Amino acid sequence: MEGFLEEVIQLFTKKNKVTNTKKETRFQWFFQKREFPAGQYDPQTGAGLLCIKELSKEDQGIYRAEVSDDRGEDDTILDLRDEALDAIFTELGRIGALSATPLKIQGTEEGIRLFSKVKYYNVKYMKTTWFHKEKRLESGDRVRAGTTLDEIWLHILDPKDSDKGKYILEITAGKEVRQLSADLSGQAFEDAMAEHQRLKALAIIEKNRAKVVRGLPDVATIMEDKTLCLTCVVSGDPAPEIYWLKNDQPVTFLDRYHMDVKGMEVTITIERVNSEDSGRYGVFVKNKYGSETGQVTISVFKHGEEEKVLQM
Repeated sequence: MEGFLEEVIQLFTKKNKVTNTKKETRFQWFFQKREFPAGQYDPQTGAGLLCIKELSKEDQGIYRAEVSDDRGEDDTILDLRDEALDAIFTELGRIGALSATPLKIQGTEEGIRLFSKVKYYNVKYMKTTWFHKEKRLESGDRVRAGTTLDEIWLHILDPKDSDKGKYILEITAGKEVRQLSADLSGQAFEDAMAEHQRLKALAIIEKNRAKVVRGLPDVATIMEDKTLCLTCVVSGDPAPEIYWLKNDQPVTFLDRYHMDVKGMEVTITIERVNSEDSGRYGVFVKNKYGSETGQVTISVFKHGEEEKVLQM
């Protein structure tokens, strides 16, 4: 993108040929009386070039190219304001419209998407209109249209048979009008719908599968004879089954070990911890959509010992 913008802007900004130079000759661009570091100068050819990679309204103003050495100095002025700046943006829009790629059809989690890639898009100097079966489309609950700097898209949410048919994208930039079309019917519609259903199913699984979402630290250290409480939050629909493991073996909740579940908050308590309680613990959750294990390493140290982390 930057290379494209720079190339187009170079067509409109100053490219000066400096002659009668010496090795000591200095060439420099200035913007609003301050040095402009993006200017380039080739002492072999004498070409001085102004390069603006991402042109915006903030770049409007007076640019001055100055050449100087011990014999004196000379300069030239570029007035990049108002009509001059509009002319650049208009040309960028025209070239952007001509760069638009053929419409592509893509199945998404939410529906079916039609899009065209462009080298440049500017909402002020370019206009897009979508048509379905020659009827102009407006954004609504099920149809959304939009643009980014390098893409023009139409998203059909929860697609139906009535969405089949020919789609046209009309891009207007100044006097340039470009039309692109795609036929969303037959195999094209079936393929996009199949991909939509696949991604939608995967999204449902990911949304509803059992997870350990937060709470467990990587490591917990505690002095013997203290009470250890570990709490984590789980999620899943349906609510997941919950198991605690110690060194990959199920924990039996008797004597000093207790588990409490309140909604999606799960707490394990170990009373009067001792060195045998050290180890790698995990909370394992599962439902019909999947499973996950959250892990924590517990280190128990004796009275008088320095706190240390168990190496697993």
